[in-house]
Amino acid sequence: MNQPVTIVLPVHNAERTLRSSLLGLMELAETTGRRLQVAVVDDGSTDATYEVACELASEFPQLHVLRQPYQRGLGSALEQVRSRLGVTDVVAHNGVGEIDHQELLAIIGGAPQARPAAAAVDNRGTRRTAALPALSARIAESQRAGGAFRWLRIDEPAAPRRMRPGTPVLGAALDGLMPAMNSFGLPSAGRK
Repeated sequence: MNQPVTIVLPVHNAERTLRSSLLGLMELAETTGRRLQVAVVDDGSTDATYEVACELASEFPQLHVLRQPYQRGLGSALEQVRSRLGVTDVVAHNGVGEIDHQELLAIIGGAPQARPAAAAVDNRGTRRTAALPALSARIAESQRAGGAFRWLRIDEPAAPRRMRPGTPVLGAALDGLMPAMNSFGLPSAGRK
């Protein structure tokens, strides 16, 4: 069975334009016959963007609404989509320009085999520096190319290098020191 194309829309304070943009996407899905799954990620909006998206999601089952408590950007939105929806290949909007339905149609219009290779999003490093340079470069390239949509492959984040399985946490390490301290005749916390 063919998989639906997942479209990621990170939005911030888009209450006025979101309804018409999403209705246009739903109409696009009907006219092309392509199965679309749209993930709207509210990126810390201070207006009623989230409420408008939730209202439309109640009408359209292929519309998923995710929320970030504060503005975190495209990288965090993609990670949320990967973890919550379980998809790895997406068509992502850069979150900056307008949602151009004709551009999206040109990108998803062809057969899935004919689509361009997805750029990998590398999530290595700390949470703060996860993929910012690479992601920023891809966003800038997308804006230079004149397109707001881009095929992306979201990779599984790398395991942190400092935390290895089986490494004792600080509390367990201190528990091991307590008997050694008692051998020096120090009072323990349990004795009075």
